[in-house]
Amino acid sequence: MKKRGKKQKLQARGSYTVEASLLMGIILPVLVGIIYMGFFLHDRGFLQCAAYEAAVYASLHADDKDADVSAVAQVLAEGRTLGTRGVSVSASVDDRRADVAYEGNLQIPGMSADLFGQGALAVRSGVSLTLERPSRRIQKIRGVAKVINSVRRNRE
Repeated sequence: MKKRGKKQKLQARGSYTVEASLLMGIILPVLVGIIYMGFFLHDRGFLQCAAYEAAVYASLHADDKDADVSAVAQVLAEGRTLGTRGVSVSASVDDRRADVAYEGNLQIPGMSADLFGQGALAVRSGVSLTLERPSRRIQKIRGVAKVINSVRRNRE
């Protein structure tokens, strides 16, 4: 068997460096893409939760004339997203429904924006919820419970 000399060992190390540099050109953009996908999913989920929370606030404060749902929705989302910027809120409340929607843009850095033709991903989320007045709901449930109890007593 032949023994490897110092020159052959240095060539082997150099080939590993070249192979690693070729692979890093593929691995790093994929890794950054996965991280940005995580940012996108987090922000979309967070805005969905904030929209639901604002709609529930509107539902619980439906009788209050001074309750400003859009201000509450703005405070809920302000500065809490990871990458989405320019988050705008649209909220509307009528007699039966509360609609809350968020919209923003997640900027994509680097050449990927040029490759896919977009500089940003649109992050949209919204909720439409029927208004519930808790006192009326409780009164209806108690009324139904009284009817059921009276029917049970009549059967016995």
